[in-house]
Amino acid sequence: MDSTRSAEPTSAIPPETRARINRLATTLLERYQITAPPVPIERILRQPLDDLWEAHPSQISFILGHGIYRYAPRLAEARLLYRMLADNSAAREAGLDTPWPVSRRAIKYFARCLLMPEGWIRALPEPDRTPDIASEIFQVTTYDVIIRLAELGLPMPADVDIPSDE
Repeated sequence: MDSTRSAEPTSAIPPETRARINRLATTLLERYQITAPPVPIERILRQPLDDLWEAHPSQISFILGHGIYRYAPRLAEARLLYRMLADNSAAREAGLDTPWPVSRRAIKYFARCLLMPEGWIRALPEPDRTPDIASEIFQVTTYDVIIRLAELGLPMPADVDIPSDE
């Protein structure tokens, strides 16, 4: 009996917006020379490229997550980064194409693209592509790993239903 299923990649986010968000995440990783997980999102926020944005310490979560939510602050920081880039004409002029306005769903999508790039997910040995193991590797919630696997059409636990608003 197979305990996983392949997901058909589906999204309510328009394909062009998804492509632009993916390019933005890839560009940030390249400019910061990040080539392996976990993505140092706090460093990205605190060391803006060419002073293109300013993250006030009060904007960055110092709350430590715990239990299944221990990595939730990292996703919140990635969403904050997106909002700072989207509201910044200098960032757009510097080639950081940030679609705006977008839905909350698209901002969550960016966080997953940045913290779990498609190439890195696909490069994982198949036994490591489980929500629990990938959660530890990428330091994101297991829930977000499941959503990312579904977005990429990769096998995911058979007993998981993806909410339509993700």
